[in-house]
Amino acid sequence: MRRYNGDIRITKGVFPLTQISRFQLTEDMVEQFYREGYFYAPGFITPEAVEALNKENYEFAHAKSDGAWQSKGFVHIEKEKDQYPETVRFLTDQHIVKVYEQILGSQVRLWMGMYAVVAPGGEGLAWHQDNQYTHVLGHMLNGFVALDNITQENAGLWLAPRSHRLGRQPNLNEDPLAHRRAPEPENGEPCKPMNPGDAVIFHRETLHHSKKNNTDKPRRAFAFQVASANARLAESGKLMEDRAILSIK
Repeated sequence: MRRYNGDIRITKGVFPLTQISRFQLTEDMVEQFYREGYFYAPGFITPEAVEALNKENYEFAHAKSDGAWQSKGFVHIEKEKDQYPETVRFLTDQHIVKVYEQILGSQVRLWMGMYAVVAPGGEGLAWHQDNQYTHVLGHMLNGFVALDNITQENAGLWLAPRSHRLGRQPNLNEDPLAHRRAPEPENGEPCKPMNPGDAVIFHRETLHHSKKNNTDKPRRAFAFQVASANARLAESGKLMEDRAILSIK
């Protein structure tokens, strides 16, 4: 890592170059992101990258649980690169970082990365926006990458088109430790079936949720959130300088 004017940056040459993604962003996808609040990204990461992520997180994905949605994530790349090298390679892959920069129109910071599992028979999360958690002002995007074949049988994602235009919604859960919950939208719709490596990229204020996993296998996915480098925390007005800028200079 290096710091420039207080900002953390990724240092070139720390991780070996691997073929993480062959995905090609189009202008239609960018326009749909801003108009509808999301777009599909088929083949976002390669089969080899999917296999590496699942292998690195195998024990977590298959651990006994109470059936609740569960995740394992991190925000600081430097602290996690030794324990989760494949995950960090994905999050810092410069081909993918360029995709984020094209969408958001600036350099980007990693807000968080998260290996997410819905256990067999487990329930997903209620309708929510991720900006209901830490309130961030400025452009941000979310990614949901399938690490299994994902359909509505195994807790597939639902989205509400154009819900990002409504702004940040109130949290209906009074318990501050509970997952956030927004009013259920009238136009929620299930995502298309996803193959391993496919992704959905959506706005941080797009309403989304997932239902029950009705299969006998865990549903594995990787979720991440990326912010424009000039996005600020609403509560303090400060830049998120503790989060790494992902582009290599």
